[in-house]
Amino acid sequence: MNKTIKHVESIIILLEVILAAIIIIAVIVNIGNSIKGVYQMYNYNGNEPFLLFEELITNILLLIIGMELSLMLIKQSPSVVLDIMLFAVARKIILITKGPYEIAAGVIALAGIFAIKKYLYSGE
Repeated sequence: MNKTIKHVESIIILLEVILAAIIIIAVIVNIGNSIKGVYQMYNYNGNEPFLLFEELITNILLLIIGMELSLMLIKQSPSVVLDIMLFAVARKIILITKGPYEIAAGVIALAGIFAIKKYLYSGE
């Protein structure tokens, strides 16, 4: 029975590494799209360059979250999970929030994550 559990654990670890590799490949492919976005923003002649910039920031923050997610699959550390939460909340505050209460809730969530990292998490 113990040998079967070890075999299943090794299969799960292998699948996690494969999923992390897929996420890394997707991030690398989308870095090219972000570079194209910078080029489009530079050559844009319209009235709304802010929309292109907002789309670029959205893509870059998603790439960062993807990289942290792949790191979490490989490293499996509480610190990485907290970093993912930090980036996800920051992305929501910057790009998705509509009102002052949502911004306040996001800031409180960020403060809570920072407090957890500083006072409750002892490190690797």
